[in-house]
Amino acid sequence: MTDPTTAHDGVRAAVEAYVSAVCAGDPQAVREAFRPEAYMWGYLGPELVSAPIGAFCQVVATDSGERAWTRTYTYAVRSIEVSGEVAVAVLEEHGYQGEDFTNHFSLVREDGQWRIASKTFFRTGSPVT
Repeated sequence: MTDPTTAHDGVRAAVEAYVSAVCAGDPQAVREAFRPEAYMWGYLGPELVSAPIGAFCQVVATDSGERAWTRTYTYAVRSIEVSGEVAVAVLEEHGYQGEDFTNHFSLVREDGQWRIASKTFFRTGSPVT
């Protein structure tokens, strides 16, 4: 039987790895936080975005220079729910590239490692100034 506390900590660590990777502007580390076949869906204002996670890695790669936004960026893992070898986590981001986002991650544990299987997101509010 899986220890729920250990599983919860593993999911949190996977989400924290994602946050660290985007803050570092490291597309390879972002790629490693996700399963190879991961996909994302979400809204940037009224626009629905749907793409393989590699497209998000390209966004991170283009933001790899001086990232002034990281000085004011904050985040909170709002919730984590684990059901055996799958989990969901909600991440609130404030000031990511000047915007606020709510991210819903589905995660899968394989060979003891939690990785993000999908990202569903919503850009909230107005741009951060």
